[in-house]
Amino acid sequence: MSDAQRTNARPWYISSRQVDEYRQTLESDRSDLSMIKTLKIARSLLVNVGIIAIGGYGIAAGGDPTLIATLALAVLGGYNGLELSDYAALLQAYQEVQNDGK
Repeated sequence: MSDAQRTNARPWYISSRQVDEYRQTLESDRSDLSMIKTLKIARSLLVNVGIIAIGGYGIAAGGDPTLIATLALAVLGGYNGLELSDYAALLQAYQEVQNDGK
């Protein structure tokens, strides 16, 4: 499959640059997909717990709950949206590598 066909087959919400980087990693290292997914989940959990803890501490220390809760939720939503797009790119790259191997 040519690069133009592969790029055209990708959904609009998935970054082609990220997919290409993941393809290179999966093809060169023959990395285990489950290990990459586990590391992504661990990173996501750590960051989410950290954001929630900092927001909770800010409220407990006497900060404005409306402002802190709004900012914490906005940061959580933005971060998790980026993680979701990164995960979608990983799955797209894995699918393309599997299809090229057939």
